[in-house]
Amino acid sequence: MNKRARNRLIGISAIVVFAVAAILVGSGADGAYSKTVSEVSGNEQYAGDRVRVTGTVIDGSWNRKTTPMIFAIRNEGATDGPQLTVEYEGTVPATFGDGVVAIITGTLDEASAKITSQDMVTQCPSRYESIEGALSVDDLLGDTAPGYRVVTGFVVAGSIAPITEEFRFSVQNSADGGSVVPVFYEGALPEGMDSGSQVVLGGELDDKGTFVAVSVALSKAEQ
Repeated sequence: MNKRARNRLIGISAIVVFAVAAILVGSGADGAYSKTVSEVSGNEQYAGDRVRVTGTVIDGSWNRKTTPMIFAIRNEGATDGPQLTVEYEGTVPATFGDGVVAIITGTLDEASAKITSQDMVTQCPSRYESIEGALSVDDLLGDTAPGYRVVTGFVVAGSIAPITEEFRFSVQNSADGGSVVPVFYEGALPEGMDSGSQVVLGGELDDKGTFVAVSVALSKAEQ
């Protein structure tokens, strides 16, 4: 083989290696291609394909009592536009909720309108708030007047549960214990929230002693 032919062979080999690498990067180790909701929704080009779709869970699109869980997503961060229905047959992550970014890997139906999946990963938002002016759990329980309250407490060890459970987690008055209040919450939990984390909650205590939260953040002390 002369020098010119050898150089041509090396060049062709490099192109083939690059192309294979590009395919592997695009499809991922499980063979699923990464796509956005708008790329696949209603696009029959991908009908029956295994894909990985990232999108924001649409508020109120799910029902905790359905099995498998059905919900809808749209492009990450979008408030309107194309939607994709998700039929999820796996274990629901504890961080799942309204507005959370979900990465769904599964198979599209023939209309590319629904994806069936057993593989979901969630991305939680970073959210911190000051505890200044917030009531302690003891103060909350001693204040029986109805209405919105901002409360701070510490997540009871082992209490964080999936959104399919009645209570999302419980908070206690101090890091060492004290009065405990269960929390109902349908949104996305903040990134890094774990047993013992100090949290700041916005919401209202109902007549059954459950704090119905509309916002959950970590205390700035957790940063």
